[in-house]
Amino acid sequence: MRRLARLFYLAVIAVISLYLLLPTLVVALASVSPTAMLSFPPSGFSLEWYGNFLARDEFTESFVISVLLAAFAALLSTGLAVVAATGLRRVRRRARQFVAGLALFPIILPTIVYGPALLLLSGSLGVTQSMWLTLLVIAGAHLVLSLPFAVQICFTSYDDLDPAMEEAAVIAGAGHGRVLRRIVVPLLIPGILASLMFAFLISFDEPVVSLFMSRHDVVTLPVRILTYMRFRPDPTIAAISTIMSLLALLAIIVVDRQIGLDRILGLRR
Repeated sequence: MRRLARLFYLAVIAVISLYLLLPTLVVALASVSPTAMLSFPPSGFSLEWYGNFLARDEFTESFVISVLLAAFAALLSTGLAVVAATGLRRVRRRARQFVAGLALFPIILPTIVYGPALLLLSGSLGVTQSMWLTLLVIAGAHLVLSLPFAVQICFTSYDDLDPAMEEAAVIAGAGHGRVLRRIVVPLLIPGILASLMFAFLISFDEPVVSLFMSRHDVVTLPVRILTYMRFRPDPTIAAISTIMSLLALLAIIVVDRQIGLDRILGLRR
């Protein structure tokens, strides 16, 4: 009876997973269609639309902008998360959990509210008249949105460390700075890499705030996709979406292998 219940449970999970993955699979198959219109199932196989993505200047420019913004948000959010995790190492666990909870506040505010508010504030300050200031505002917004995930991953990774290793190094005569450089940070490398990848994708895939803050010379890739779809609904959009989905899947696999998604979501200590 228990085995039958387990098989039923696994079957339900498989059906739910397939249902959630079905739209992504449809988009991936549509991206290799040889016709100039989005269609499913595809009538043949062609990688023309992946080449179209790489050949069009507006896509490559938007891709570079998105990569630079995502790299900035990932590096700074991970750096701040590591500083917070190591700086609060001597604080009580409840205080650390409180700080980690505060870091999740940006997730509570919907981006559909955050975007217009940021646009109104930037417009009143005259920021939107400059390309570089607009880029800086978008980068700051992406930092705020990716920071909660970086903090959660780095805090979780740091909590996995054995405090006896730090204590042994201190007893052996190592200063706190050397302990951080030679012991703590090297042991945090898996968590740091996972945080970098996760924060990068959060920023890279952010469409709402970027849409409100866009200029003619500052257009991120998700915004470019939305604009392109209005006038040319060809499989190029499906090709870009497939690439972004593969990047997200890679990030999830890396995070799960290095730390464990169940630990990050609070399902296991």
